[in-house]
Amino acid sequence: MVIVEINSGLGNQMFQYAAGKALAAKLNTELLLDISWYKQADKAQTPRNFELTVYPFSEKYANEKTVNQLIRPSSAGVFNRLKHRLNRSKPIHKKWAFVEPHFHFYPQFFEARNPVYISGYWQSEQYFLPIANQIREIFCIDISKEEPAFEMLQKIAASNCPVSMHVRRGDMVKNPEVAQVHGSCNIDYYKRCMQKIEQRVDHPEYFVFSDDPEWCKENLKSNFPIHFVTGNDGSKAFLDIQLMRHCHHHIIANSSFSWWGAWLNPNPAKIVLAPIKWFNAGDHNTSDLTPPTWERI
Repeated sequence: MVIVEINSGLGNQMFQYAAGKALAAKLNTELLLDISWYKQADKAQTPRNFELTVYPFSEKYANEKTVNQLIRPSSAGVFNRLKHRLNRSKPIHKKWAFVEPHFHFYPQFFEARNPVYISGYWQSEQYFLPIANQIREIFCIDISKEEPAFEMLQKIAASNCPVSMHVRRGDMVKNPEVAQVHGSCNIDYYKRCMQKIEQRVDHPEYFVFSDDPEWCKENLKSNFPIHFVTGNDGSKAFLDIQLMRHCHHHIIANSSFSWWGAWLNPNPAKIVLAPIKWFNAGDHNTSDLTPPTWERI
């Protein structure tokens, strides 16, 4: 049995699910999702909802009793061994859980034994590359019945060279704590990315996804067409990821949300431009955050 803690926003949830799914496949065991974070999240954090229900996964949810059997201090020796291997533990929601030891890929992840509870962000495709096709199948869904998103999808399909551009501001600008850790990509980053795109492809057509469309309209300019995608807020946010993945090329933000929009595009010839600076603070190694074919700007 693998239990994965699910927390934060949709992009992070997708990373956590994918890593847990891959580990469960490696161990030939079932995967359970611990979504208790959403009942007891810190009020200082950006409010989030569990959003994976839009995808056709078959896994069940872990109940409190099952979770506690694994992560309480007197739990089975397998967790003490995992704790020793990771050489790191921390209290999460007043419990002790074993977490990823650092931001970049940790190969010993696949040495975990059954049963195991995992807690972390797991933001590298290397955690789920063994089942990449299965993950794409789960996360690529039909939105033909979702209006007006389907109209925008048809516009993307009719474009000669659609390029998704994600501009995340929201809490990265308005929440001082989030801004200090992450920060938002500045206008210079997007100008440089657009310049690169326009040097390499013919007649790009930009599709801008953002939680601050007014800022985008005021600041993003090009001689080529720009469409500002709106209306997919709250529980409809997953539609933006689905629309992004249908674009030919991608300019992503320092956000797991647009990371998935680009990754789910299966075209090996796609251009994906990502910020080299992913965090404002902290000593994080982000060298394998993006696949090797993506370009950091």
